[in-house]
Amino acid sequence: MILIGLSFLFPLYWMISMSFKGKSEVFDNAFGLPAHYSFENYAYVLNNYPFFKYMVNSTIYTVGTILITLLCGSLLAYAVSRMHWKYSKPVLSYVALGLILPVQVMIVPLYMMMGVLNLRGTYLSLILPYSAFALASCILMLNAFLRSLPYSLEDAACIDGCSIYQCYFLIILPLISPALLTQLVLITINTWNEFFLAFVFAGKMSMRPITVGLLEFFTSIGVSHWGLIGAAMVMASIPAMTVYIIGNKQIENALTAGAILK
Repeated sequence: MILIGLSFLFPLYWMISMSFKGKSEVFDNAFGLPAHYSFENYAYVLNNYPFFKYMVNSTIYTVGTILITLLCGSLLAYAVSRMHWKYSKPVLSYVALGLILPVQVMIVPLYMMMGVLNLRGTYLSLILPYSAFALASCILMLNAFLRSLPYSLEDAACIDGCSIYQCYFLIILPLISPALLTQLVLITINTWNEFFLAFVFAGKMSMRPITVGLLEFFTSIGVSHWGLIGAAMVMASIPAMTVYIIGNKQIENALTAGAILK
């Protein structure tokens, strides 16, 4: 397991070490530690590339996707798992279909839909599709988590005079916070690293996220200066890695929630 873990960490080590090397040292000492740690690559990227603008765009897309997905997903998961209504199981099966539909199949209808809604060239042109594709996994995970909670919670809340909305927001929502945090981490990583939809819908330079911006940067400098490429990739990866490091324990706990049902 240690060897397997090191094999996954090696690309990260290579990327970081490469970001501190000069143009010639990358080829002379490809996998070793830098002879001299230099921050010139980072300075060049920040001074000659609208890095922070792309970072802000990615942050807007990520935060918007998180808010819509967690709110809509948790409400539907609560309705499916805790309420008794005729079509709860068919709705859950319909939601599960979202896991097997690749985004490439939906790109043409999505592009046409964004044109009809006049959303092309806006942040919503990416936030809404991101949220739609993230809802399936969010609802299924929260559904498993909610099924592990005793129904006596709602019964006691109703006796105390709580409405269904008060019961959800004041009692249930705090209890499923581990699962919500897990989804927050997963949505952040997936949205931050998404490229295909961003490349299609973010046509304007002012709307491009960091993934599309990196492609433009790599195209402009070519493949001759891997130090600059490493520096840009390190800075682009820091937010997603930070979120994962903070929330990785919650992912382990929430993935086993609902495995044992009473």
